[in-house]
Order: sequence, then C-alpha cells, then structure tokens
Amino acid sequence: MTEVGHNSELTPEERKALMMDHYRNIGEAKEKLEEARAEYNKRRKLAKSEKVKLADIDFMFRCADMEDGQIIIDNLRRQAEMASWFALPVAFQPDMFGDFSREPGEDRARREGQAAGATGEGSNPYDEHSSLGKVWADEWSKEQKIAQTSMQTIMEKRNATSGNDEAGEPDFPDSEQEAA
Repeated sequence: MTEVGHNSELTPEERKALMMDHYRNIGEAKEKLEEARAEYNKRRKLAKSEKVKLADIDFMFRCADMEDGQIIIDNLRRQAEMASWFALPVAFQPDMFGDFSREPGEDRARREGQAAGATGEGSNPYDEHSSLGKVWADEWSKEQKIAQTSMQTIMEKRNATSGNDEAGEPDFPDSEQEAA
C-alpha cells in the first residue's frame, strides 16, 4: 500500500493526469482569488473616494477580529498617554477607558447591542426575556434602523452625484487611463 501523496509508482500518463488535475483546480482557485482581490480593491477605492480613511476601516477589522478587547483598550491607553507627552489635547487620564469589569450590566448590554447592531452581526448573548436581553435587543434594533436610514441617504446622495453604470455600480476610471 502506498502513502497518500506518494506518486512514484504512477505511470507517466497517470502522473501527467494527476498534475493537470491539480493545475486546473489550483488555477480555478487562483482565478477566484484574483477576482476577490479585485473586488476588495474596488471596494477600498470606493471608500477612499468617499473620504473614508482606510486605516480606520483596517482598525475596525482589528477590533472586530480581536478576541481579547482589553488588548486594544491597553494600546489606546498607552497611545493616549504618549500623545499627552507631546502636549496633544487628548486629556489623558489613567482610567480614561474605564474599568469595564465594573460596568453596570445594562450599560454593557446597551454598548454591546449598539456595536452588534452597527455591524448587523451577532446574536443576543443574554436571555431575550431578561432585562439585559431586552436592552441588548432594543439597542441592536435602534442601530439597525439608524444604519438603514443612513445608508439609504448615502446611496441617494451617491447616485445623485456620481456616474453609475447600467447595474448601478460606481463608474471608476480604468487604471490604464489614470496612468496615461
């Protein structure tokens, strides 16, 4: 019995067929990756054209992906302290970000519900019939309504002021034309 991945006992035709199969499969994945990269770049370009700082978006992803939020809080605290050394008006206080372990439950549920509602993600971590669960759900719903209304307004403004193609997608200049 041969080991998985061991192909020294293959005929030249079998080896060729195996290699071509992997070539096709990897090629399909590479094409999808390139399409995804192009879409990613297109969306970043749109955000940048709408005066969104991409570093802020990147920071938002770090916040969303962070398993231990205390790391970000500690980083912000250190950065605020260092900024204060250069007389920047950050009003640094050692406890500026608070001790969230002592935060009242309803305040925490409200804050968590707002954050989840803003991203449109997450499920209620509290019993939905408890007071904390109701606060979380109310804040999630409020943030969703705000986001929907705001995005509708943004889309109306975007469509009124910029050229869109037939599918309603923003019309970006070609990179070749920009370079010329």
